[in-house]
Amino acid sequence: MAPRQDVSEERKDQILEAATRVFTQRGFDEARMDDIVAEAGLSKGALYWYFESKEALITAIVDRVFDWESAHMREIIASDETAPRKIEALIEITVQDLGKMKPLMPILFEFWSLSLRKESVNQAIKRYYQRFLDLIEPVIQQGIAAGDFRPMNVSQTAITFGAVFEGTMLMWAYFPDRVEFEEQFKITLDILLQGLAAKG
Repeated sequence: MAPRQDVSEERKDQILEAATRVFTQRGFDEARMDDIVAEAGLSKGALYWYFESKEALITAIVDRVFDWESAHMREIIASDETAPRKIEALIEITVQDLGKMKPLMPILFEFWSLSLRKESVNQAIKRYYQRFLDLIEPVIQQGIAAGDFRPMNVSQTAITFGAVFEGTMLMWAYFPDRVEFEEQFKITLDILLQGLAAKG
């Protein structure tokens, strides 16, 4: 008799996708575990087997979304490209990912709001930001060592990158008719690279 296939990851994905749809439609406060059960088409027992609470679901969704983005970043940073080109590629892939994630933007902004009052969500988002800083700092250091970038505080510069990315997303949330991801990030890239460039 063939061994039974492990479907745990498939079930988790099914639940997280259903939870994302429910949270997007209803918001975290109004969403109920019963709504997620109905959306996933699974039993309540199956839901609670994998996720014991709504908070556990929220944390898993945060990790899932941000892990996807970080995986793309790691591929770029591991390449043999120059630091300026790596930064260009990081912004290009960020724009592509954000385009795919536009339907999730309301839920992402609610994550950030929740992080101020839910420690588990706060920790999940902090893990993402720390990974981002850990990835971008060596690229900045590479650029300084190669003479492409002027000497600067690497940690503060990495934080500035994160602030610019998040700020652009926030401006889009407030002014979706005025802010275009692609165009705005091109302008952002030009300003950042000019500011980083070593003076010849």
